[in-house]
Amino acid sequence: MVAGHLQQKKGYWYMVLNLHDQAGRRKTKWIATHLPVPGNRKRAEELLFQTRHQYADSKGESGLLFADYMLQWLGIMKAKVSPTTYTGYRNLVENSICPYFWERRITLAGLRASDVQRYYDDLLASGVSGNTILHHHANIHKALKDAVRLDLVDRNVADIVERPKKTPYIPRYYSLEEANELLDKLWGHWLWLPVMLCLFYGLRRSEVLGIQWRSIDFSVGTIQIQHTRVYQEVDGRKVSVGRDTMKQKASCRTLPMPEEIAAILQEEKRNRYGEETPPPENYLCLNPEGEPIASNYLSQSFKQFLREHSLREIRLHDLRHTCASLLIQRRTPLIEVQQWLGHSTLSTTADLYAHLEYETKLASAQTLKKI
Repeated sequence: MVAGHLQQKKGYWYMVLNLHDQAGRRKTKWIATHLPVPGNRKRAEELLFQTRHQYADSKGESGLLFADYMLQWLGIMKAKVSPTTYTGYRNLVENSICPYFWERRITLAGLRASDVQRYYDDLLASGVSGNTILHHHANIHKALKDAVRLDLVDRNVADIVERPKKTPYIPRYYSLEEANELLDKLWGHWLWLPVMLCLFYGLRRSEVLGIQWRSIDFSVGTIQIQHTRVYQEVDGRKVSVGRDTMKQKASCRTLPMPEEIAAILQEEKRNRYGEETPPPENYLCLNPEGEPIASNYLSQSFKQFLREHSLREIRLHDLRHTCASLLIQRRTPLIEVQQWLGHSTLSTTADLYAHLEYETKLASAQTLKKI
């Protein structure tokens, strides 16, 4: 496949192909897409991809390797998905899928279902979990679906591959006693504030790190979950960046702030800013150096603290499950748990915590038997 890129010219997208003449000299060819620049980048990228493939075919080049196609597909997806999603795609494609299929020199046109099946079987034999293999399958299936849409192949061979069964995930969580012990031991440590907020509000890591002073309204007693900080790759470096986009629409939510929480945050504000108003874009949770906390640093520090204080090891995300379990134990309706956690659907909440509802009902039944 010939190399090429998009270029803007007089308000329209143009495709610029890097070709070679019969003497081997490099030359460029500009092709108009007739697409205005605003709102048409994705369509222009698709046209570029298709045109590059057509020029390769017309020159009689050898078949495009499946691994090379996956890299090209990855480049197109970068503009279509969130940075976090793209990083996940890239890790699988560059570190596993491409090396495997490059070694076998399998072309996109020659890819068979048995090739993909063997890849999954080899992953399973090497100790990769079935759930992780499903992530590999999702990438390959979507890439081949796009290849069918672009007329690069006739069918999606991943449709008929046997996938591993998904292993149901049962969340881990702390009991109320364990949660209180954790907060007691954390008192005075910089981790106390983000951990307390994760426990009380069931926040995701990116959500607790994304709370800014503008998100807190002391006059009405609310906290808005509307901004996140995520760990992503920027210019080849992994950094923590803020963004005003959430995982899904339901993740944007306004939560009540009880007097006890308000008093804690007011004290935090006075300690940092005195009687002045905090800059609205400043972050609430900071590291010991007074800087916004990097995502991985928070998780690693939490894990290290648990080990150093002989507490049962759970993930930082399990504080979210702990919040849900405590709500359900207090017979909070599932729809309220869904809204509190910011799940997109009630079924998500039910699938994750149905076993807790059953345990609560069972405990109630045991109590009634004693009456």
